Amino acid sequence: MFYQGEPGAFSESAVHHYFPGEEARGLPSFAEVFQRLVSDSHAYALLPIENAYRGTVTEVWDRLVEQDALTIWAEVVQPVHLALMAPAETTLDSVRIVRSHPQALMQSRGFWGPRGYSAEPTLDTAGSARALAESPESGVAAVASPDAAARYGLRILAEPIEDYADNRTRFWLIAQRKPPCLPEGNRTGQKVTIAFDIPHRPGSLAAVLSVFAEHSLDLTKIESRPRPGYPFEFRFWVDAALRGPDPADAFDALHRLKEAVLFHRFLGFYPAFAS
Repeated sequence: MFYQGEPGAFSESAVHHYFPGEEARGLPSFAEVFQRLVSDSHAYALLPIENAYRGTVTEVWDRLVEQDALTIWAEVVQPVHLALMAPAETTLDSVRIVRSHPQALMQSRGFWGPRGYSAEPTLDTAGSARALAESPESGVAAVASPDAAARYGLRILAEPIEDYADNRTRFWLIAQRKPPCLPEGNRTGQKVTIAFDIPHRPGSLAAVLSVFAEHSLDLTKIESRPRPGYPFEFRFWVDAALRGPDPADAFDALHRLKEAVLFHRFLGFYPAFAS
């Protein structure tokens, strides 16, 4: 199973938690993960899609909706606890720069912001820890998981440093075909994800959303993203939870949706899990 990042990344932890025994292989960027998913019909990956407090991982969504061959097969929610770490000779008082993935920096801004640290974004939380362990720099610390500190021999200067104690990220299991494994955990329900474009006129969005209400689908997320090729127009993304195990309402809603939109893409009908 692929994930984005270095060993010790939160994505790797999510793989091990929900797919025990599954071999996890990290790739440096989301672009490389999606390239592998598109080129290999047997490949599958667990990728972060949204943090509970800092919002959508937009690159994952934008790349997913562009690839018609890919489907969401499951959702998992993983707690995210952050630590400030550095080589042994670095003290908390000497830190001037923090490095990490932009999401981790946003999720811990309440810690490093008031201290006046400068933030430098990197591709990955664990990657920032590994790089610092391999090439120590005076006054530089990384924000990553406690597991990353142990893996790369860094000293934890402060933990937990996330802004919210119940910080969590949800991940999607993405592949062309149904993966050979599904998550182990507490199944919390069944969801559907759809992307669509609507006519640029009053009432268009309200007409579409009424379809979900009429079919007893509980909207858990709605977000707009720029519509490719149409400046200042938007593509909508909707996640909805089913009130029961029968997918008929979801498929009926999708059929109705086709009549009200310019473009639609059904991205997945899938189980959701939490730890």
